[in-house]
Amino acid sequence: MDKEKQYEQFLGIKTDEEQIVFGNTKKLKYSLYEASEYEGLEQIFDLVSLKPEDTLVDFGCGMGRVLFYCNQRFFCKVKGIEYDRKIFEKLLDNAEFYHVRFGGQREKFTLLNMKAEDYDIAPEDTCFYFFNPFSKNILEDVLARIIKSVDEHPRRVTIIFYYCTYDMMSAIREFPCKLEHIVKLPEYRLDPDEKAYVYSYEVGE
Repeated sequence: MDKEKQYEQFLGIKTDEEQIVFGNTKKLKYSLYEASEYEGLEQIFDLVSLKPEDTLVDFGCGMGRVLFYCNQRFFCKVKGIEYDRKIFEKLLDNAEFYHVRFGGQREKFTLLNMKAEDYDIAPEDTCFYFFNPFSKNILEDVLARIIKSVDEHPRRVTIIFYYCTYDMMSAIREFPCKLEHIVKLPEYRLDPDEKAYVYSYEVGE
């Protein structure tokens, strides 16, 4: 059994469905559904260690793979932002199965069916995860609100980009974030763009 299936069975979830179209694909505001590979998540979170008091926010969280993985690994709080209603319903189903298997974590989950640009960054949010979920304009808006939140409520935050496209790179360069890690993902040999970039930001950094 491969690692993808092992994790899905262990976590009691199903997040490996592909080619689900959501959002306004004609205007390319949102992307096709695709889950981060578990091996890639292992690589990233071997470098990014979260604490139980941390809160990870996954923008365009899909069916919740990153949320369940990080909560199970670090027992941290997680927030999933998913705009598409059909995918959000699958996320809720996964959450119910997960909470049966891993009791006591329900209060650490916040699942929101909304647009990323409508989410108000909270002072407790300390880690932000993006897997190429939407257009550059939306990303710039979300990043600006992350920076504003940190300036108003000083703390160190981590921003993770899984499969960082040119548009994502050009957006992040507009903000005073510090590059911490570049992670070569499992398919890097086949596709040089298969990398994750980990940034940090805090006031005065």
